[in-house]
Amino acid sequence: MRTSFAARIRQLVIALCLGFGLATLGAFHLLGKHHLAEATNRDVHTVSGMLAALIQGRGDLLESVTRFAATSPRVRGLSATDAQTVRDAIGSLRADMGVDALSLTDRDGRLLGEDGFRETTVLQLGSPAVATALQGNDWSGILERDGDLMVAASEPLRIGDMIHGVIVAYIRLGQERAREIKGRTSVEIAFVDGGKVTSSSIPIDRQAPIVPAQPWTTTLGGRDFVAQYAPLPGSKLGDGRGFIVLRPVDDVLSDYQKFSLTFLGVLVLVASVALASGSFFATSMVRSLDGVVQAAQRLQKGEWPEKLPVSRKDEIGLLEKVFNEMTDSMRHSQERLLSIIDVDPLTELDNHRRFKERLEQEAARTTAADETLALLVLDVDRFGDYNESQGHLAGDQKLQEVAHALRAEAPEFAGLARYAGEEFAVLLPSGSVEDAEALYQRLRLRVQGVTLSGGCADLASAKGRTEGLIVAAEIALARAKQLGRDQVCAFGSVPGSDEDEPTRLYRNLQDGTYATIRALAAAVDAKDPYTHGHSDRVAHLAADLAAYMGADEQEVDAVHRCGTLHDVGKIGVPDAILQKPSRLDPDEFRVMQTHPVLGEFIASKVPQLRDLLPGVRHHHERYDGKGYPDGLRGEEIPRIARFLAVADTYDAMTSDRPYRKGLEPETALAEIEKNAGVQFDPEMARAFVEMLRAKVVCSEGRAAVGTSN
Repeated sequence: MRTSFAARIRQLVIALCLGFGLATLGAFHLLGKHHLAEATNRDVHTVSGMLAALIQGRGDLLESVTRFAATSPRVRGLSATDAQTVRDAIGSLRADMGVDALSLTDRDGRLLGEDGFRETTVLQLGSPAVATALQGNDWSGILERDGDLMVAASEPLRIGDMIHGVIVAYIRLGQERAREIKGRTSVEIAFVDGGKVTSSSIPIDRQAPIVPAQPWTTTLGGRDFVAQYAPLPGSKLGDGRGFIVLRPVDDVLSDYQKFSLTFLGVLVLVASVALASGSFFATSMVRSLDGVVQAAQRLQKGEWPEKLPVSRKDEIGLLEKVFNEMTDSMRHSQERLLSIIDVDPLTELDNHRRFKERLEQEAARTTAADETLALLVLDVDRFGDYNESQGHLAGDQKLQEVAHALRAEAPEFAGLARYAGEEFAVLLPSGSVEDAEALYQRLRLRVQGVTLSGGCADLASAKGRTEGLIVAAEIALARAKQLGRDQVCAFGSVPGSDEDEPTRLYRNLQDGTYATIRALAAAVDAKDPYTHGHSDRVAHLAADLAAYMGADEQEVDAVHRCGTLHDVGKIGVPDAILQKPSRLDPDEFRVMQTHPVLGEFIASKVPQLRDLLPGVRHHHERYDGKGYPDGLRGEEIPRIARFLAVADTYDAMTSDRPYRKGLEPETALAEIEKNAGVQFDPEMARAFVEMLRAKVVCSEGRAAVGTSN
């Protein structure tokens, strides 16, 4: 049966009294030696308990902070950057986490950056902290680094299902902790790893001899100490990782030497007093410890206990004080972490995660209430250039200025968020596209030193689908930036289908295949009765030209796929322009000229289509440099785009329009031949003319043979 703590204290007092008495009667020398051993054992027990509580408390907090940091987009984003960026950011990250040191590795276990170490070291791939995390598991324990023992915790950094790196956080068991324990126990302490002293509260030779099995005496600074080694809590004696407790010999024996002269005469009296005092001490200590235990149990259940009254000045009072401080620290850390979850720390607006949550909530609410919901997406123009010229501090201040303007100008119930780096989002419940445009104009006047581009859409245009609303606003933003920035554009869908294009576009992008994007391109192509089948005809003509000029099968296939997709950006062109029955005026033509860039934006969402992006963006460039969107000239224009330019122009010239009839094929070929080296790659233009004329000759020859037969 296990005895109570109070009973054990009483037993200890009795044992000490009897031991003192027997030792005094037998041999003062043996009593003194026994007294030293008991004192050091008590010191080891006390220090071991304090270390266990410290390691457990700090370890739990460290695991919690590290686990949270590993899920933070900020940290996962760092794992995918270069080492210089990690080194620039890891100091502030360590300070935010409140740890002594921090390391970040890539997916191969190579060190990207670290902070908080006195010396430059190399975090080895074989380290259990790194190796375990690279296998997808978290890890916590004690390591030796930077000349100190450290409590460490590591977490894998995941992006999707992939592990992109490891974050390792440390709290030192160094000189500061040793002196802190000394202040609580009045004994010197040293930490040991592999038989060597790593840090201590008193100067000690790192190669000092250690006797693990029993106490020994040593001289430090001209003073004799009794020393005792013990393994760290959670370690075994043979691991070589522990601590040494050192107490001055004269502190232990001075009272004994005076007491020994009169001990025999008052042995019985002292034993009685000691027993009574021990019982009183045990009772009072157990009462105080019960309060600590009950508070710890509440904390374990997830409740915050009331502050413990600290009325004692001994170790128990110190324990109560430390428990109160630890609880306050945990409460503060929890509050700080909870605030980081939902709020962008720089602008104090909602972060991306909270914005997506609120968008879903508002969409559900406004749909159920039959109300409107508009979305405005803002981007600070050329923010990278502003950061380079003014400095990152000024860039942060400018983002804060935009956030302040949003809070000042947006309606009271608007949802404000920092959507990305320099991108902001505004949800307008009961608002319209016109309200979003008006808000943009107010912000444009209020923000100085930079310009803003905006894109807006409403939930009705996305058939109540939040994903379609986001895509529509982003496409409108891309069009505003392409039109010269410092303006706002509203999404204009292409009508005529039962399902709205932004929602279908989002689903196709999620599917991520060429077939679904091709289906979307065909749907957009079919909206205009005057260009029906245009994309397929351009795809076939451009692919035939590539094959005619000796391109390999892989390039011919890429040209054909790109031709099918080259006009997908027209989904972002307003209806009135796309379906206008007469010629476009200059402003309308500028909007139409944005469709190559919008097409590149849409296709870039699908990784399988990255090789087609140059053709989608540059199929309206001219060989003489007078085309759009980038004014490339000659062979600066990607080869795939030069194939498309010839085929696209030929099909446009030979197709009927409301305001003109299509040209005859030979007339169109003559125009292409005339513009070789001006609008078109001269070699490709001549080859295209030769190819189509040869087809005509072959067709006429087959017709003549058929007639003769």
